[in-house]
Amino acid sequence: MRKLTFVLTMTAMLAGCNNTDFSKWRWPTRTGDDTPVSVPKTAEPAAPSPAPMPTTAPSTAVTNPPVSPTPIAALPPVKPAPAPPVAPVPAPPPDLVAAPAPVVNVPPKPSDPGRAVMAYVNGEPLYMDQLHDLLVSGYGMVVAQQLVANELVRQEAKRKNIVVTDAEVEAEHKRTMDAMFGTVNDANQRQRLLQQLLKRNNVSLVQWKMTMRRNALLAKLAVNQVQVSEADIKEAFDRRYERKVEVQHIQTATLADAQTVLRDLASGTEYTALVTKYSIGPSADQAGLLTPFGTKDTGTPPALRQVALSMKTVGEVSDPIQVGTAFHIIKLLRIIEPKNVRYQDVRDGLAAEVAKRKAVALQQDILQILIRSGKMQYVNPVLKSQVDQGL
Repeated sequence: MRKLTFVLTMTAMLAGCNNTDFSKWRWPTRTGDDTPVSVPKTAEPAAPSPAPMPTTAPSTAVTNPPVSPTPIAALPPVKPAPAPPVAPVPAPPPDLVAAPAPVVNVPPKPSDPGRAVMAYVNGEPLYMDQLHDLLVSGYGMVVAQQLVANELVRQEAKRKNIVVTDAEVEAEHKRTMDAMFGTVNDANQRQRLLQQLLKRNNVSLVQWKMTMRRNALLAKLAVNQVQVSEADIKEAFDRRYERKVEVQHIQTATLADAQTVLRDLASGTEYTALVTKYSIGPSADQAGLLTPFGTKDTGTPPALRQVALSMKTVGEVSDPIQVGTAFHIIKLLRIIEPKNVRYQDVRDGLAAEVAKRKAVALQQDILQILIRSGKMQYVNPVLKSQVDQGL
């Protein structure tokens, strides 16, 4: 099933600049005069020196001789005092986009004739074909293939005069839930697990119900074609009544992640909490619990099965086990010793279970045969382009 991720990204940056004012300086002034001194264009001649004072004793009234001002040209240059440091001016905060005034009592604009309106936004129409085109381009092929499969099964069932009731569809739903969440007894928890599974796979509840009806029809198409041999029943007996183990399971993508799990376990973290935190396997939705298995259980990877069956102590945790590109850590919960059961006492029940298991496998075979033999011609240009490109 293809997945589509929409990523919408928006960025905005505002920048400001600061202007710097410089101080203005004044020339030094005469004593008692605050008027700025201007530099003359031409230098004035120096004033004549005063006449020498007589050597006789001065009179009691002493008069200070006039003092000529020092020419500006003779003054040492005055260095301006350094300007005080200017504190950096913080950039103004970015302008916030003000919300527009609410639009009230705006009559919808006339829509295009022949186009169904999905919604009006401030009086502007949005059309259903816009929604349709977007959904078809993003999710259309996944849903279209399911609709095609459902129609192929419906036609085959009609050709063989086979129908299913709502009760039979509900029974198919319950059987599937038992197969997926057999270790969970609470109905509400099962429903939550189903919703999580559907959400993770981008499948709606409506699609799930459609699949249950299709599978109920397939079950009736397969029921008279299943053949169970005595060898099949004996194999089921050996598998059922051999020594088994029940384990909890954590699956990680890398060896480093698996080693992190072991370090957390060593520090005292509870195993179930680590299942929730680290496991990427399908058993994570069931607290990592796996259905009990033995040596003849082909549904468990051989490497995992071998390690689990070699464990002797309840509570024991394995080292990382590589299966393909993934790594697994298992914890032994219990050892189920074989029961002293006679074959003839359980034969009929085992035969029914074998028949049911074979029927499920046959249903998938029938569906694949119908798909390969059916003639599908996609007319929608978007879907047709995806088919032509093998998407």
